[in-house]
Amino acid sequence: MTANWVPAQTSCGPNSGRILDTARGILIGLRRCPSEAALDELHSAALRHKVPVFAMAWALVHLAGDGEKTPSFTDAQSAARHEWGSLFSSAAVTC
Repeated sequence: MTANWVPAQTSCGPNSGRILDTARGILIGLRRCPSEAALDELHSAALRHKVPVFAMAWALVHLAGDGEKTPSFTDAQSAARHEWGSLFSSAAVTC
């Protein structure tokens, strides 16, 4: 299932694969789930909120970083906060 949706809904930019891999890694770390389950969760969330999967991946990476809202990707950022915001609500250790 996942092999069919990634190319059609992602940006063609040079970092699009990296963003998807980073988002998948975040979910694997938070959920302690297999790679395919993380990708399925990302895809399902994108469908549920009607945003492109690349935008959802970018928003999750952004949420895991500083979490500040930006003017672009507003819908995806709201969706990421809805889906995974509670996983980041506890006090985080900073580098």
